[in-house]
Amino acid sequence: MNRVTDAKEVILTSDSTGESWSAAVWDPRNGSLLSVYKNATALGHRSLQLLSDSYVLGADATRPRIHIWPLNSQLPLPNVRLNTPGKVNALTCTPNGSYLIASVGEKLFIWQTCNGRLLVNLTRHYQTVSCLATTKDGSLFASAGEDGLVFVWSLYSALNDARCSPVHAFSNHSLPVRDLYFGHGDARARLYTISLDRTANIYELGSGALLVSLVFDAPLTAVTVNVRESQLFVGCTTGEIFQCNLHEPPRGVEHHVTVSSCEESAMFQAHKSNVTALSVSVDCRTLLSGSTDGAVHVWDIASRQVLRTLKHKGPVTAAFFAKGFDNFRASVLKPRLQVQNLQRTSDDGGRESVIEVVSRGRNSAEILNFESYIEGSSDSRGSDQMSKKLDDLQKEINKLKKINAAVYQYSVAHILQKIVDD
Repeated sequence: MNRVTDAKEVILTSDSTGESWSAAVWDPRNGSLLSVYKNATALGHRSLQLLSDSYVLGADATRPRIHIWPLNSQLPLPNVRLNTPGKVNALTCTPNGSYLIASVGEKLFIWQTCNGRLLVNLTRHYQTVSCLATTKDGSLFASAGEDGLVFVWSLYSALNDARCSPVHAFSNHSLPVRDLYFGHGDARARLYTISLDRTANIYELGSGALLVSLVFDAPLTAVTVNVRESQLFVGCTTGEIFQCNLHEPPRGVEHHVTVSSCEESAMFQAHKSNVTALSVSVDCRTLLSGSTDGAVHVWDIASRQVLRTLKHKGPVTAAFFAKGFDNFRASVLKPRLQVQNLQRTSDDGGRESVIEVVSRGRNSAEILNFESYIEGSSDSRGSDQMSKKLDDLQKEINKLKKINAAVYQYSVAHILQKIVDD
């Protein structure tokens, strides 16, 4: 097994057995196994996550616990227990790693990772929540599940409003939703959802409008788009993967996509059963797919050929491309954030919290010195402008003083003297 070297992008996977390892890192260029994360059990479906550029997370498939490993270590993070109120059905975190979002049954829980506080407990779904996703800037997150409902939440509102309501509520799906994916952007990003009702819906979050609903011949189980959001990929229960060109969308809101109506180039065929995961490389050239048949295929999108196959011992529960962070190959981990034990129940919300700041080599005294921060935060251009403004104000004050003195002298010499003479 090789260590991560100069790979700019890596592949992370997990399967339902957890026999040899709970999660693994692969080199997409040659399919070699780079590192593994062990000493834990199998991870739940699509619960494998990266916590910023520092840690790997995964929810236990059977127990109320989240496992965590440093990126550069096979062993779990010591002295940290991420216990949850129940078995986690879906897991995600904000891109900066500050907040952890998990579903237990139909409930949503949000923790602050730096101190482990349980901040929010949201209940809006009627059945188990099986899908969670966050926008690229972390401002919004979406939840969906067995009830076919899709809710889009504001993270800020959820953290500050005890009676928070979703920003959007979509009920277009008639069967359980199996996957969610946010496009690039913030509050105006696109949201892609797929369901066992054979539809793939695309929403625009700025207005909450349903842009298009694509209807396929088989139930859908996975979805992703490329970085440009020009190509949509959906996986089916039959093992096929369909590719749709979003640069030429249908004129109507609803469009039926069938094998006969699609060109042969629009379909990828190699899996034997349910497609459980899809991901596209950052250069938009490579597609990654995982399935319950135990195979993770790396595809060339242009030729639709399998470049290599990463074999697993059981159904694949997660597979995605990730940036090849320095911490993957670091001998000593340099975390961007600290992680504390998670609270299983919320506190009264009134007690003070301690947040640990990771300096990453900066002098602690400098961080705590507010005056030095203010001085350092103003650039030379801003300082020059401020000095010029102060000089102008001082000149104006001196001018007003001279005018004041002249008025006083005139009053004494003419007005007061006239009064005395009279």
